[in-house]
Amino acid sequence: MKKVLVVDDEADMLRLVRGILEKEFEVITASSGREALELVRENMPDVVLLDIMMPDMDGWDFLEKFQKLAGAERVPVIIFSIRSEASEVLSGLAVKGVADYITKPFDPEDLKNRVRRVAEHGR
Repeated sequence: MKKVLVVDDEADMLRLVRGILEKEFEVITASSGREALELVRENMPDVVLLDIMMPDMDGWDFLEKFQKLAGAERVPVIIFSIRSEASEVLSGLAVKGVADYITKPFDPEDLKNRVRRVAEHGR
């Protein structure tokens, strides 16, 4: 079973995403970028689902630190955030190596399908 790390500072969002994905994936959650970095150092996931707006370390900062870890180059990252500015999305997809971008609120089936696609095919 593929492992998905979900990083979001909102507990309700973590519960929602876990409920959507847990039948098909092993879901690990982190409520901050720092907690997520600790988790990936112990056990690298197959996919990271990452919120951009977090208080301690935003998603871009997490992504920069994450990508320096051994093994991270093979792990696709999906950004999911309420922020939908085209320039930031394009920057993330092109420069940061992000595999996909999902805008909140999202359709649960769409989320599951996109995570499945990225888990199967990578970046």
